[in-house]
Amino acid sequence: TILVVAADDGVMPQTLEAIDHARAASVPVVVAINKIDKANANPDLVKQQLSEAGLLIEEWGGDVVCVPISAKEKTGISDLLENVLLVAEMEDLRANPSQLATGVVIEAGMDKTKGPLATVLVQTGTLRLGDTIVIGTTWGRIKAMFNDAGKRVRKAEPSAPVQILGLDSVPQVGDMLTAVAGEHQARGLIQKRQSEMQPEPSKAAKSVTLTNLFDQISTGRVKELNVILKVDVQGSTEPIRTSLEQLGTEEIQVRVIHSGTGNITESDVM
Repeated sequence: TILVVAADDGVMPQTLEAIDHARAASVPVVVAINKIDKANANPDLVKQQLSEAGLLIEEWGGDVVCVPISAKEKTGISDLLENVLLVAEMEDLRANPSQLATGVVIEAGMDKTKGPLATVLVQTGTLRLGDTIVIGTTWGRIKAMFNDAGKRVRKAEPSAPVQILGLDSVPQVGDMLTAVAGEHQARGLIQKRQSEMQPEPSKAAKSVTLTNLFDQISTGRVKELNVILKVDVQGSTEPIRTSLEQLGTEEIQVRVIHSGTGNITESDVM
């Protein structure tokens, strides 16, 4: 896992979440401290924050590789790639291209003409045109695949990122992709996952106008402002969510209760 941390912003809540995911998956982490070209960049502070989060870099006596980079200036990228290959060799990380594919969603969204889209990084196996896949609680048969240059491809091997079409809904970033034998197996896997999910208690809908909401806030009757966040692509969710939650004050807290892609629908607010 490559953990990218901005040298000016430091460790953010989403950074800690990514660290937790990496630990849960028991995967090695390579840290890339980005934006070192900025005047207010403070890589040493980032390293200190990472150590407080349990990631001790090599130069501080730990075992985590840390590489300073600037994506804007294209500096340090070669060093980052070399270190990723070195870690992969040391960990003996190998993928079997012959088995059914697995991967992870790195971007997702809804296109008005193409429908649900997902950009997937293939981790093991080979993903092929026509494969039946399950991602989270959505499934589909791959109708088209595009590589990072936008060119149509018929297969994607381990470590290749591809955009896929053919899903029945938009998955979440971070969801795992699994290629299965067919529709019957896909539906069975989704049914099992849905049965394991705890349904949220339904809440009675109330008619609220902006005016009386401000009145309730000013009189102290509302202590928490619940927000439904819908965006164009999944990758926009976390930055916007973080910005919204930082708007909270001592009088009222902002809480994002649901997020996703596309337009807000009636089912989102019921």
